[in-house]
Amino acid sequence: MGCAIAATLFIFSLAADQVMMPLATSALVTDLQTDTGMVQAAIALVSLVAAPLYIAGGKLGDIQGKKKIFLVGIVLFALGPLTAVFTPNITILIGGWSVVKALGMVLAIPASIGLLIASYPDDAQRGQAFAMYGVGAVAAALVGPLLMGVSAELLSWRVPYGLLVLLLIGTFLLAARSMQETEKIAGTKIDWGGTMLTFLAVASIILGSMLGGRYGWLLARRPFTIGETQINPFDLSPAPILMVLGVIIAAVLLARLNRIEEKGGKPLFSMKLFDNRTFFAAWSAALFGFILAGAIPFVIPVFTQQALGFDSLQSALVMVTFSVGSVIFGFLSGKLLEKLQPRTLMQIFLGVVLLGLLWLIVVADVNMTLATFVLPMFVIGAGWGWSAPNFRKYSDFYVGAGLQRGRQWLCGDGQGKQGIGLGTAVIGSIMFSMAIGGFVDNVAASEYPPDH
Repeated sequence: MGCAIAATLFIFSLAADQVMMPLATSALVTDLQTDTGMVQAAIALVSLVAAPLYIAGGKLGDIQGKKKIFLVGIVLFALGPLTAVFTPNITILIGGWSVVKALGMVLAIPASIGLLIASYPDDAQRGQAFAMYGVGAVAAALVGPLLMGVSAELLSWRVPYGLLVLLLIGTFLLAARSMQETEKIAGTKIDWGGTMLTFLAVASIILGSMLGGRYGWLLARRPFTIGETQINPFDLSPAPILMVLGVIIAAVLLARLNRIEEKGGKPLFSMKLFDNRTFFAAWSAALFGFILAGAIPFVIPVFTQQALGFDSLQSALVMVTFSVGSVIFGFLSGKLLEKLQPRTLMQIFLGVVLLGLLWLIVVADVNMTLATFVLPMFVIGAGWGWSAPNFRKYSDFYVGAGLQRGRQWLCGDGQGKQGIGLGTAVIGSIMFSMAIGGFVDNVAASEYPPDH
């Protein structure tokens, strides 16, 4: 099980890294003499760089061999936490932790999934391997927040990242020894044109959503300048301009994909999958779940620290309640899947998550305490736990509907991670920007009026 252990250690490192940085926001602002907006930009930039490139990363594994790409991905990814350990300022942190690390994710995530599939052809062994893989992510959601919360308060926010570097070195050595190289797939090509259009579309939409909270979602709330030049045509904020540009580029991308497919070529991804209602419904539900998983670690820790004045440990405990709910109901969902249809379980999941989100919105207030967060965050985590550990089992539902290709696209060869990554990057960033840029501004304005 060396391959499964190495892949699990990697996904544990990745998940821990993702949940720790938002919790360190206040410490970074002080240590690096920056502001919250720059830390938010560093966090959002990871998705901006990685999301459009997952398909290209997966295809590189087909061309060069998945083991080689996985090892290269680990090295690049490890440069992210290594940068965090030694960075003297936010600019260097963005270059190493946001950009270089994101490139490592693009290579290592699809390759790790492909290696598990190739290394365990037996269904039972493969199931055990993916169960271990899932446990690694869940464990990180519990350990990561507590580790950062305690370290940021008592030691330094850099300490957990130093531990991640050591763990990734061990992961690299284990993978190099225990993993077998996969066969290269002849004739595989990367659609670089489609990849570039995807990147530009996603980048425009994410940047627009990031700027909306600060500069306004339509009309300019404040001047937007580059250097000494103000850019506010027709008194518009840059947000709608960038987002409309992203939509236009996305339309060009879709037209290009359809044209390539009509000519018998292999586009970046096939839009015909979405003609099937069963696939579209299942994909949408799963996508919502991963959007939630990407947005919650974005929004909640920064809100609790910047708007409510929580310290890193208190913010970590808020996130742990989400993780505890996910773990408990994740185990229960395995039993329920034996009695309920996947569609029914996904409907339950959506209902519970929406209930938790509505509860959190109702109780949101500048006087919120740690106790106020516990129950709604637990409910949101419980809803996520219904589905996340059994996502591959849901894919059998797509297969039953004659969508074997859809199963591969969602979770078999890393391309599904790209689709999920796009959703998480775009909608997660929009949620993040709205929550931090709009809600926190409103809270601050109501609590500290301008005339005071």
